Amino acid sequence: MTDTRFIATVVDLSTDSTTITSSPAIIRGVSIQTAISAQAVPIKNGAAGTTTFTIPASAAGGGWYEFAGTRFESGITVDPNDSATGTITVIWRPLLATE
Repeated sequence: MTDTRFIATVVDLSTDSTTITSSPAIIRGVSIQTAISAQAVPIKNGAAGTTTFTIPASAAGGGWYEFAGTRFESGITVDPNDSATGTITVIWRPLLATE
């Protein structure tokens, strides 16, 4: 059964930093829409938080990175460097107060 609470947010990596949400959330995974340039893509727990996952540099379009419902207590921020290019889709949902 599919959880209809999941949201697909497209992120253009040429933008220096993208805050998907600043509230607690669960991340299911990341789909690579357009191949990533030669820069890795950190996914952080909050804007100033710790890097929890890193999508490798030069990841090919069509790839999927499974995060298996990882909790991000401080929100989700995609923080590539200024030279990054490519497009990803982050699949996530808000963390419920009861979780």
